[in-house]
Amino acid sequence: MKKRKILFIIWAIIVLVIIVLLTVMGFILENKYEKYKLLEKDLEEVADKYAHDKLLVDEEEIIVPLSLLQELDYISEVKVNDDVCNGYIIIRSDGEFYYEAYITCQEYTTRGYDKEKIKNE
Repeated sequence: MKKRKILFIIWAIIVLVIIVLLTVMGFILENKYEKYKLLEKDLEEVADKYAHDKLLVDEEEIIVPLSLLQELDYISEVKVNDDVCNGYIIIRSDGEFYYEAYITCQEYTTRGYDKEKIKNE
């Protein structure tokens, strides 16, 4: 009986340590990718300006490569710290604009990024 109690306490401590470690690792990864998430949001704001400047209302969906936004001086180099990124923004319109930025960098790639979308760039 005493051995079971000690074994139970040991397993409870092991489980608790694993939970704490996983939680800490989750926060570390979230903070690591926070700057990339902010970059995606900034790019969506740039896409809003681009869409309104170009008066994009007739098209349901267009893909705007970041290189085009750079050529048109909407953005300069796209990077987080020293990690240079590439990507595209999908602009959808149904009377109102919706934006989704997709980037790929050395350290991060947006979930759902499709390199085929800018292949013919």
